[in-house]
Amino acid sequence: MGKIDYFVVEFYGGKRTFYPGEAINGTLRLKVNKELKLRGLRIEFHGKAHVHWSETHGSGENRRTRHYNNSQTYIDTLATLFGKAPGQSGNDPVLQPGDYSYPFQFLIPNINMPTSVEGRYGYVRYWLKGIVDRPWRFDITTKAAFTMLEYVDINTPLLLQPCQIQEDRNVGCLCCVSGPLSIIVYTDRGGYCPGESIGVSAVINNNSKNEIIGLEIQLIQLTVFIASGGKQKHWEDKVASMFQEGVKPGEETRMPMVPLPVPSLPPTMTSCSCIRISYFLRLKVRVKGAFNSTLNIPITIGSVPYRPPLHPAQYPPAGAALTPSAPPLAGFDAASAYPPAATQYGDPAQNYPNIAPPSYAECVSGGASIDDEGDKKTLGDTSFTPMYPFVNNYQFPSAPPPSYP
Repeated sequence: MGKIDYFVVEFYGGKRTFYPGEAINGTLRLKVNKELKLRGLRIEFHGKAHVHWSETHGSGENRRTRHYNNSQTYIDTLATLFGKAPGQSGNDPVLQPGDYSYPFQFLIPNINMPTSVEGRYGYVRYWLKGIVDRPWRFDITTKAAFTMLEYVDINTPLLLQPCQIQEDRNVGCLCCVSGPLSIIVYTDRGGYCPGESIGVSAVINNNSKNEIIGLEIQLIQLTVFIASGGKQKHWEDKVASMFQEGVKPGEETRMPMVPLPVPSLPPTMTSCSCIRISYFLRLKVRVKGAFNSTLNIPITIGSVPYRPPLHPAQYPPAGAALTPSAPPLAGFDAASAYPPAATQYGDPAQNYPNIAPPSYAECVSGGASIDDEGDKKTLGDTSFTPMYPFVNNYQFPSAPPPSYP
């Protein structure tokens, strides 16, 4: 673009997933093909949540559109790498033709900030912005977003327990009751990390005269966008599903535990004032000639994978080392693969001495452009897809499903 051939933000080692408390190291690189006068060269670090949607009511002359917005800033800081800082007086420096590299480092605040999310009506986004501040001209900018990960540990006694929900109903209406239908749904746990599988089993006793023509097991993501003033917009996504056979009238089926893989998803999020994300497992029972049954079990999606209890004979040999499939997550070290956490299984540093951290996978719902309306001359790729911890080669438990009543 004119006097600049390229202008990019590079992350050290290609690392673009971070937890609070980590340091972001990188280099701002540019190539100048002609003498370039500038006020300064700086890099900005931003973290922000933002939502927006509109609703239209009425018709004709009474048609009105109302806009809803909300924003929250988590990080807003900058570093001047060359020349003058914003507002600083003095002569403007000049860059001669050539390649330039300016290293930088930002320390992420050690507080649990919301995970990066690109949603239908808003986002939680963290990015770096390089700026060539030119006198009396539009600035030249470049952007690079990265994924921030909130700690959501599923290794708590509550989330490690099996879950169940039951529905008993009469099929048909008051004047024409077909008979009772009883449904019980089980999951092997209450929390999972992407890459793991939800163990689902069910007991369906169909004492009605109507055939159950099929079962659909779904993992549902519910995103709530919250405007200033409290107005909410709900958006529901079916992010995974599978089908099972139905049940004939007068018969009972006991569905064995089956795995429903969890795709790459943002963890459950309640810490943001603009966007909240929750999940639930839904069983849809399709009844021929009658209303369907729908049962929901709340599910927590985490960013710290499941740690199964190990027996002494299963411990890895002393001194054995596993090679991580991705850069270590914050808080991992050679002696303890997971940050300290109080669990019903004791000290993780002793129970899990050599467990490799997960890889990262792009969000199953894709990404977005991080261009802003105010960006006049932005170089480089401004597309971004968040990446979340993803467990490869997950071993689905071979234990039998919960005992049935």
